[in-house]
Amino acid sequence: MQAQLVFLEMAVYHHPLIEDGPLFSVVNEQRVTADQQQDLRHLFGRVWANRAVALTGRNASGKTLTMKLILGTLKLLLNRQSIAQTHLPEVLLGEQSIQLDVYFYGTDQRLFLDRLVLAPDLDQPQAWIIRSEQIFVKKATSGLSRKTLFDFKQAKTLLDRQNLEASALSLLAPDDSILRSLIVERNYRVQPIYDNLMFTDINLVAYGSNEVPSALLTYLDPTIDYLRIERNQSGQAFYRLKFKESDHEITDSNFATIEYYLSSGTAKAVTLFQYVQQALKTGGIIFIDELENHFNLAIVRAFISFFTDVNANPHQATLIFSTHYADLLDDLARGDQIYLVRRQSKISAARYSTIADRQDLNRAEVVMSDYLGGTAPNYQAYLDLREKMKQGHQNE
Repeated sequence: MQAQLVFLEMAVYHHPLIEDGPLFSVVNEQRVTADQQQDLRHLFGRVWANRAVALTGRNASGKTLTMKLILGTLKLLLNRQSIAQTHLPEVLLGEQSIQLDVYFYGTDQRLFLDRLVLAPDLDQPQAWIIRSEQIFVKKATSGLSRKTLFDFKQAKTLLDRQNLEASALSLLAPDDSILRSLIVERNYRVQPIYDNLMFTDINLVAYGSNEVPSALLTYLDPTIDYLRIERNQSGQAFYRLKFKESDHEITDSNFATIEYYLSSGTAKAVTLFQYVQQALKTGGIIFIDELENHFNLAIVRAFISFFTDVNANPHQATLIFSTHYADLLDDLARGDQIYLVRRQSKISAARYSTIADRQDLNRAEVVMSDYLGGTAPNYQAYLDLREKMKQGHQNE
């Protein structure tokens, strides 16, 4: 069986807006009980990976920036895109170099650290290049604990960008990673990365097949009979929409006409569903910003369940999403599936299991009450705003 390269964790150093240190991980932090094993992916020994991870925090806490940094880095490394083709130019800031440490597990029992140092391109404004890159390797043994899992001090240097032969280096652009060489050499199957950030605030029915599955439509809106999307040779879409209680078929090549009859949640869900399907089929990683946007709570829970249910997710796909729905946090089985993103002097992302490992507390109430600090709007600011509103009425 072909070995796979699996993303584990990412750390960031010297970013002007983000605290130094580990930023995000899918690896379990808490002990995995027998009844939780079906909700996670077993890698080796005592190391497991969560299949659904949520980032939550108040507005302007840095959730989207954090997601773009993780997503952009994984597209650079696993999807073999250059820095300019990813979200990285949107979130790499300042004039100093930024270090990214990205950890992977090879299912042929290898652990890798790809240490990237990114720097502004002095020849192109707003562009970044890879100043240095080293890939370290060590064996994945069953005796490794989480504390030693990411300790690469004694690891072997497998590849060093500075020591590549001139012929090999000439094939790389300054903003291409050398991890692609490792992937080819070891014939690794990589996790495809699915980017759904552009659909956060845009409703558009973009479906790859000619007909949207009736089961999906019935779940979203039981009044719809069918929704078909035909395409001509140039790729232009032509929509056919029919409701069950009507003999009239609504047709148009302009989606604005169709959008008039569909709810924003139905339109977004149809588009999102195909990417979720692809992630589940390929064992990929899908990123969704503000998963609850235009959806009710039941639909959001349904999308999460596709990834946490081993029968729906046999290829071990991963969902990484941000949310303002604190109620969702109590649906997740484990505290290490939840990152609380907070912004004080800098952005930090900490696991709920690290800072509030109290099983007797309702997670939604903890977050919404601002018990931990920086997870909900400041109550004094709310009182000041309310007083300002009162003054406005008094001056009328």
